[in-house]
Amino acid sequence: MTPANPFTAINVNGTGTMRGVTLALPAAKVRAMLPAGLELGAQQVTPPGTHPVILFFHDMFRAQMSIPTLLPNMTYHEHSIGIPFSYLNGRSMTPGVPGPYYFMPKLYLDNFLATLGGIAFWGFAKEMACVNVTRTSYTITTLAGSPVTSLSWKEPQSDAFKPIAGYANFEPVRQMLTQPIISMLPAGMGPFFILSDFDKDWDAATMRPLETRVQVDVEYVLGYQAGPYPASQWSPGIDASVLGSYELRAPWRLGIPYPPMFASSS
Repeated sequence: MTPANPFTAINVNGTGTMRGVTLALPAAKVRAMLPAGLELGAQQVTPPGTHPVILFFHDMFRAQMSIPTLLPNMTYHEHSIGIPFSYLNGRSMTPGVPGPYYFMPKLYLDNFLATLGGIAFWGFAKEMACVNVTRTSYTITTLAGSPVTSLSWKEPQSDAFKPIAGYANFEPVRQMLTQPIISMLPAGMGPFFILSDFDKDWDAATMRPLETRVQVDVEYVLGYQAGPYPASQWSPGIDASVLGSYELRAPWRLGIPYPPMFASSS
């Protein structure tokens, strides 16, 4: 995992199956997803005039604190939408290294303690939901049963997972995923920004390509319009494109929050 950050000494850790989709959306729409105090920065992953947006559909296993606690191990599902290459701007009330950071405007979970802790301690914009996972789909609905979004994927031709080094297209994605997460206190609403590191053990990580299609049933993040992504057919796998989809298996840890003034400027 990423070394040398003392704020990861105390952490939540576990293992995960992480289905990832990278979209190239119009930069103006992605900019609308950011709160006051953040702005988009330069990037070379998606074409000019667009910006990457990363969707994750997680299965989290045996999440636990690294220190003794009365909290039980937690296994749950989590969906997130993330915006890499986010930077603090002049309207931010929080001083510190400008970025780049990874901002998540919305997360849906089906575990109360993971939702409560994420909101109260990390400042994540988490909300409880219902999640149904099958062999080829992952569906999120509100607690009242209204559809929110879903991921479908073609049955992979092989169940074999390979080390991530075998997929050159994943390296730009991996670099985006190593950007510190920036969130807002209190309770995911601000006005103050805080950072945390969501590290994966890349040496132990394995993955396989997925051909996917995302259905957005309601615009649950401003600018992320309802409809299918892509508009027709299927997104390619990570073996075919940097914007390809994948299923990643890796140990992970989420460090305690820290101020942007302590972020690495490298």
